[in-house]
Amino acid sequence: MFRFLAGLLLLALAAPLALAAERIESFHSHIVVEKSGDLVVTETITVRAQGHEIKRGIYRDIPRLQSTKFGLKTKKPFRVLRVTRDGKQENYETSEIGQGGIRIRIGRAEVFLKPGSYTYEIIYRTGRQLYFEEERDALYWNVNGTEWKFPADKVSATVVLPEGIKGTKVWGYTGTRGAQGEDYRAEVTETGATIEATRPFRARENLTVVLEWPP
Repeated sequence: MFRFLAGLLLLALAAPLALAAERIESFHSHIVVEKSGDLVVTETITVRAQGHEIKRGIYRDIPRLQSTKFGLKTKKPFRVLRVTRDGKQENYETSEIGQGGIRIRIGRAEVFLKPGSYTYEIIYRTGRQLYFEEERDALYWNVNGTEWKFPADKVSATVVLPEGIKGTKVWGYTGTRGAQGEDYRAEVTETGATIEATRPFRARENLTVVLEWPP
């Protein structure tokens, strides 16, 4: 009986700690494919901060290197349009990181966040992200990236295609970089597609969406 009660006590103590741990509570990406082929991406990221890793804000790493058919490396166009925290404009700066990526560092050095939940919205434009093939055009998009140090409770995305174009097939992958897990649900919609992970993610796990439409 004593061991049973002790076990219950440990669980009771552990539960609040687990709920309080820094994490991504939700990550949703709204991806608009423009007629030009550019993407306008709005990422809505709600995080739980406790002052450990998330002290002043967050940062978002996005790869830019692209291999051409001739084996050369080129950088995909990328421009941040707006960043907010809880609906208000937030300070940010960008810097180059390894492997040709870009880091968006959000927050102010002199402002420390109180423990709690914060919702960030990052809007950016990027180009040369589509694949044009003889039988199809396609978007391959890593929704939340593989570099987050935190677990994520919910990860999802919506893709909107240009007017007059309807998707024909959507699928995805889940897990760490290179993994091809199938823990997601996805469907083609009248305007594009939706996809969401069907389980929480551990640190550095991600969701990738692939949407096809007629060439």
